[in-house]
Amino acid sequence: MKGPGIEPGPLTTAEWVDLYRESRRVLELNEVEEGDVYYHMPSFHHYPSLFGWDSGFHAVAMLHIDPHKAARELETLFRQVREDGHLPHEVLLPHRTSHPWLNNLKTWLVRWEFDRRGASYMIDPPSYHYAARLVYERTGDRDWLRRLWPNMCRSLDYLLEKRDVFGDGLVTIFHPWESGTDMSPQFFSAMGLGHGRLTSLLRSDLYPTALFAYNRAMGWDPQRLAKADRFVCQELTVNCLAIRACRSMAFLAGEIGEEEGKGKYEQRAARLMEALDALCWDEEAGCYFPRFGFRRPRLARRKTADSLMPLFGGLCTPERAARLIEDHLLNPREFFTPYPVPFNPMDEVEREKGWVEKRLWAGHCVWVNFCWMLCIALDEHGYRDVAREITRRVVRMILREGFFEFYDSRTGEGRRIPDFCWPALALDMTARFWPEVISKAGPG
Repeated sequence: MKGPGIEPGPLTTAEWVDLYRESRRVLELNEVEEGDVYYHMPSFHHYPSLFGWDSGFHAVAMLHIDPHKAARELETLFRQVREDGHLPHEVLLPHRTSHPWLNNLKTWLVRWEFDRRGASYMIDPPSYHYAARLVYERTGDRDWLRRLWPNMCRSLDYLLEKRDVFGDGLVTIFHPWESGTDMSPQFFSAMGLGHGRLTSLLRSDLYPTALFAYNRAMGWDPQRLAKADRFVCQELTVNCLAIRACRSMAFLAGEIGEEEGKGKYEQRAARLMEALDALCWDEEAGCYFPRFGFRRPRLARRKTADSLMPLFGGLCTPERAARLIEDHLLNPREFFTPYPVPFNPMDEVEREKGWVEKRLWAGHCVWVNFCWMLCIALDEHGYRDVAREITRRVVRMILREGFFEFYDSRTGEGRRIPDFCWPALALDMTARFWPEVISKAGPG
């Protein structure tokens, strides 16, 4: 299963040490600490703010460098929860940047995206509840967990209640950026985009801004936005992370004697998965698709790694999990590329002839956060050897290319923003799936 450009042989302790040192360098480069504020920017070159699901990933990586700082990152994040439970996609906290004048100009130009306290009106996929479970399992700090607990509950309840506009249990998003995967091809049909239409590239640039302005005019009120039916999506990554969040919260509730919360979140996780199975599974395709539209809901039948995310939720039936893994994830014509796991399967990208190759999330792109989530899912479904192989390739790709926002699934080439923090998740992948290479005397 050796891919081109990937050296054969198992990972080594020397590679772990190199990965640790480079992860630490990049995380320190993006570290912000001012008073009780502590977090990591995704990349100080381009994203000099606190971002919701990014901070969840940063905390997981920091567990292998400084668990105390991992806990502080989540404490800063959960302090941003609004009174109604909304946890923002982005918050303009104190920061550093490599291009201050340019980023200040950019922030000024999009200032209408934020409320008076500098918090975005959008949500993010809830990576942070599972991250909190991992932090707690490492530190055992019940006092920390009790401090965060009220806002952890409020932020998850906001998604499960305020964003359940259909009443079927699923979380709804009202802007593609709320998915964490921006303008990925799973949204193209809902936005009227098509590969081969000359107007699609221009429309893909204008659509997010116009939609945001409309949503703001509607007060970002979920019920009003649902009835307006401009962009209403029951998206898979958000909902599968919500399942993982509910399962994490049920576990954590038991750790601090919140028995009512334990039962509540176990039931909500089951309800989410039942709704995904009933509404988003496509038997012919053998995978899940997001659902669009409030008045006439329909599936957007375009495969992405999003289609595999019910594996990470952890409540897939064995039969459906096997189809997702055997027919899709391990298929070299789809997701098992030389540098796995791409967000867009090869067959879909080839059909679209690369018209959006340079667009975020739209071409031959590997994002390390999806590799991390899917490797955990593979291991939990009995495919540990595959998780080890993907980890081996991802680690060697990162060590060769450096820490980039994403990578080319054909060549492994680092793409777009350098000094990006998500590749540090490879620390957790290595610790989980190659524990034998971690030197007892060395870092981490």
